[in-house]
Formats: sequence, structure tokens, C-alpha cells
Amino acid sequence: MGHRKIARWAGLLAVASMMMPLSACNEILEVDNPESIGVNELDDPALLDAQVAGVRAVFAEQMSGDEEAMTQAQAFLTDEQLTGLNWEDWQRYNQRIVNYTEGPSFQMWANLAEIVALGEQTLDRLDNLAPNPGSDRRVALVSALTGYGYVFVAETICQAVFSEPDDPSGNLLGPLQVMALAIPHFQRAVTVGAAASAANLVGLANVGLARAYLTLGDFANAISSASQVTPGFQFWIEYSDASDDLDNNLFNEVHGSNHTIGMSPWFLQGTYGDQDIIDTQTDPRIQHSSRFTTGHDQSTKLYKPYQGLRFSGYTGNTIAPSSAACPNCTGANEGNGDNGDVILFQRATNVLLADQVEALHHMNEAMMRQGGNDAAVNAFVNDRRAVGNEAAVTLTGDALFAELRRQRGRDLFMGGFRLGDLRRWKRDGVGDFFPSGAHPNPERPPATYGPWTCIPMPLEEYEGNPNLDKPVNPLDPPAGII
Repeated sequence: MGHRKIARWAGLLAVASMMMPLSACNEILEVDNPESIGVNELDDPALLDAQVAGVRAVFAEQMSGDEEAMTQAQAFLTDEQLTGLNWEDWQRYNQRIVNYTEGPSFQMWANLAEIVALGEQTLDRLDNLAPNPGSDRRVALVSALTGYGYVFVAETICQAVFSEPDDPSGNLLGPLQVMALAIPHFQRAVTVGAAASAANLVGLANVGLARAYLTLGDFANAISSASQVTPGFQFWIEYSDASDDLDNNLFNEVHGSNHTIGMSPWFLQGTYGDQDIIDTQTDPRIQHSSRFTTGHDQSTKLYKPYQGLRFSGYTGNTIAPSSAACPNCTGANEGNGDNGDVILFQRATNVLLADQVEALHHMNEAMMRQGGNDAAVNAFVNDRRAVGNEAAVTLTGDALFAELRRQRGRDLFMGGFRLGDLRRWKRDGVGDFFPSGAHPNPERPPATYGPWTCIPMPLEEYEGNPNLDKPVNPLDPPAGII
């Protein structure tokens, strides 16, 4: 899987001089000769907008603009997606067998760390060069995106180190320590966003706070932050079909004879291996092609996912026809995947970074974990079941929490949440819901799921930092880390 380059010249130059790991959009600025601009020349107020654009660009790339993005590669460790890639390291990764000496670890860590590094550098320059940083919407935006960078690292990477290039640290941070670093960035985005009358950025930061507090087990603050998010709030990460550098990479993974991603059996609305799965596709949030095909590896059965709630091409239609059991089902015509009633990912498909539905999920899980809120959680669960064309239920205790988790998986499908969710539930003792046992593709040895729940820092990070000790066995997950 190659690392695609996006037009982000200011960001890539800035990252050379900042706090960063050693290995480490409405408008994207393009120039003919970015090498002619030195790092020191970035300390110029006239270039602040360009540097903010750089942060937006690297964030969009890691959200869904790259093969290693949150909407794709991160999900390979979970029960969301199967990969049909013919590369052995990524096939093992999809079987929860990870090795810090192989490419996936470097690619995931480097991309995520770049968001944090570039965000911190840009905030430093905004603080020193912007006229009024306390009411500058650029500060609010970059603070929020940097906070999300820490969230992504905490949910994806096993352990992390952040330090200056000339002063490498040996302080390995666990996922909860990394997540805590997101809090002050989101808090600042709320404060500055309010001063700048940027309600959308305040909403973005409050959703981020709810997500971070939930992971940290601070349920009161998760509820408080989520309750500040206004009805109908949405914050989109935008893509364009004007250039391969600016498109949503998921398009490339579901088109052509070498397509690479498919629904896992856990989210498939039917029996894995069956063809013509139609009548059981009643939930519009997790629609997929009715027939499987084999793509890049010519062996994994791939049911291509259609766009769900987190994507701008979501239609709300179902392949299942209307029936007594599902009167609101629509009998969608799949067409060729691009011109039907349900749509594959397109080059210009935008992705939700945050919205009120997500915030409500954080709030209701926090309420469930606190206890004594069964009536309110039932009401929310039934609202979400209605979206999935399911009848209302009355549940309590473990059964209610299980249904809340089920609805969360469908509402947030492929939005970059699943790995963080599975890790949180396993770490907190809720349950181990990672896939285990036999992998669905028996033709890719060992075809058995391994123990990994996160991505380790790569070999390059250990070799570049004399204060870190390499793991003794690259096949063993870090002790005590979930």
C-alpha cells in the first residue's frame, strides 16, 4: 500500500522543525517549486493560511484520502472489513497478526503522527504570528484537528512517543495517556471557537471531547460535552474528483477488477459465501453488494459496501423490498454501483468527522456505564432501531448495553471508530468483541485470528531513538496494552 502525496507543501516543510515523532479542505495551496521555500521562511504571517491548509490536507488524507486511512486500514484489525489485498503483510494484519518490522506499522504510525506534529507546529506559529489568536477561527480549527490527531493515535497505536527531533524521549505513552493529550486541544477549540463565533468548530470540539472523555472513563464530562452539541450538527471532511491527490481513496478500493475491501461476516446482512443476498438487507446503514466477487487476491469473497450514514452519498435505501416485516424497505436497484439507488464510494464522497448522532452515542454509552438511565437509553436505542427498519424493544442491563453497542456499530460503520470502540470495551472489561477463531478466507495462511488489538510503533522509530528498547519478539503485543 503506497503513501499517496497530497498538495500540502507548507505542511511538509513545517514538520521538519517541530515537535514530532522521529519517523514521522476547501482550498489546498499548490506551488510549482515548494523546495524553494525554507523552513525559517514559514515564520511569516502571510503564510499562516497556507500552513493551516497543510493541516487540513494531511488530516483529510488520513481520514479517507489514503489507503492507510481511518475509514479503511484501521478497520482491518476489527470485525468491520475484510481485505482482498494480495500483500502478505496486510493479509496478516486483517487476521490480527501484526509485526512492527513490516510496512503497515510504519505507514499507519507515520500518517497519524504527521497530523499531531503538523498541528502542534502550526498552533505554535499561529500563537506567535496571528494578531488575535484568542479569537482566531484558524486557531480553533487547528486545535480541534490536532485533538483528533491525538484521538486517532490513542485509538489506533499501542504506544507512542512525542518529542523534539534533537531531544528524543524514551517516555512511552499508553493509549489513555495519549488520549488525555487531546483534551486541552478540544477545550481550547471550544473557547476560541466561541470567541470567533464559529459554532461549527465549537460543535466539532465538543464531539471530540465527548469521544475522549468516554475513552478515559470520565462519564460525567462525556455527557456534559455531548449535550452541548446542537441537533442536526455535522462536520464533513471534503474530497474532490478534480485530482487523484484530493479524492476519497475508498473509490479505488471498491472499483475495478482489483477491488480490495468487503463487508465482514459480522456486519454482512446475510450468510457469508451466499450469492444474491437481497431480502435480509433491511438496514440501510450497512448495505452491500448482493453478490460477492473476488478482487486483488482472487480468493477473498468481497461484498462491496455501499455508502452508510457517515458518507455524503448515503441514500437511506435498502436492497430488500418492502414487506410485511419491513414496510419501509425500498427494494433498491443496485445498478452498476455508481448509478443505482445505493451508491459505492465515489472520488468526491465526503466523510463525517463528527455529528450529533455520534455525540448521542457517546452520551448514551456514558449514561449506560453510570447506571440508572435505562429508560433514556431505551428511547435512544429505539430511535436508532427505527433508522434500521427495526421494531422497538424494551431492554435492561446487559441486553440494553449490547443493543446500544450494536446500533453504534451500524450508525458509525466505516467512520473510523470501530478499533477504538473494541479496544475500549475490552480494556474496560465490557467484553472482548474482536474477531477470533478461523478467518473467513481459509486460503490465506494461517487463516486464524491472532491476538493484536492495536498497531505498534514501527522499527524505524526504535532505530531512530536511542532511548527506546526494541520489543524482544516482534510478534508479541506490548504487555498490558489494549
